[in-house]
Amino acid sequence: MKNSVARIALLFTALMLLAIACGGSDDSGGIEIQDARYRLARADLGAGYMSISNTTDTDVTLRGVSAEDVGRVEMHETVMGDDGTMAMESRPEGFVIASGQTITLEPGGKHLMIFDPIGIEDRAFTFDFGDDSIDVVLTYDAVASAAAAASDSMPSMDHSGDDAMNDMDDSDS
Repeated sequence: MKNSVARIALLFTALMLLAIACGGSDDSGGIEIQDARYRLARADLGAGYMSISNTTDTDVTLRGVSAEDVGRVEMHETVMGDDGTMAMESRPEGFVIASGQTITLEPGGKHLMIFDPIGIEDRAFTFDFGDDSIDVVLTYDAVASAAAAASDSMPSMDHSGDDAMNDMDDSDS
């Protein structure tokens, strides 16, 4: 009888260790970043787009983004102004992703502004969620970059309400 109890205890312990090693039954989820890409409107200015899903049981906030060979990355949102014009606004407080929700960073909405990138290759960006950070490779989108450069879409946006955008002004060119 003692032998049977010892075997059951040993089997139970082995199964528990296996469950812990495999992640167990804790289904607390995580943060997933998909379809991550960036384009350049000019050699010194680009935008990043993707979907960010929060499958955890709590809200998370994207607090910042960084990358090597990039001057800086800012979080922005394109909004409709009272006068009916589109304006880009910096979001230094970040983007909140509610539990179980997905936000999409896309042209004409929330997006990343990428200042002074060096080169046009795919590159790793670090996404800071406070207690957690995630490294993701953003794919360089050459077709979208050519279209953005040809349409000159980013400089035509009204940036007058955003001090962080002053260095994007093309008035002295």
